[in-house]
Amino acid sequence: MVKAQLVGSKLIVFDVNDARRIFSQGFFGKPLGVKKPKDTDISSPLELSLIEGMYLLENKVISVEYMGRELSIDEFKGIAISRVDNFEDLYLVYKELRKEGFIVRSGLKYGADFAVYRLRPGLEHAPYLIKVIKFNSNIDPGDLIGWGRLSHSVRKKLIIAVIYPDKEVSYIMFKWFKP
Repeated sequence: MVKAQLVGSKLIVFDVNDARRIFSQGFFGKPLGVKKPKDTDISSPLELSLIEGMYLLENKVISVEYMGRELSIDEFKGIAISRVDNFEDLYLVYKELRKEGFIVRSGLKYGADFAVYRLRPGLEHAPYLIKVIKFNSNIDPGDLIGWGRLSHSVRKKLIIAVIYPDKEVSYIMFKWFKP
């Protein structure tokens, strides 16, 4: 099992061979010091988000070490919840999208929760941006327009992932049009 170290709000896989294997098995994480890797033959440690780490931990791909000891899934989840706003809802959507075969990356630079790829980063631009909200949340109309304008300006489709109280998820895709 691959060892990942919890460092702040990230996980780092320091062993380059392990990093390469994880990255090539699903484009998890981001090689340190590499902006846009063009292939899977990376040669640096791998940085994983806590959401990616939870997914890999649950799927027994990694173990997580913190302060000299291995964390259980529950311990890691507790830390992730304390360090990432809305972690449980984000993780629910992340896991569902991964299950459907999508590559899911941070959408922070686009003002979204996730950027989603059909193929992989480096081969295509992410065609979708995902915003995760709870059912019955109040959404400011200006925010919705802003998300739509931004997604349109970067040529991506905006998808709102709605989390219902029973943890079901519905996806609503928006398309920008001019009347």
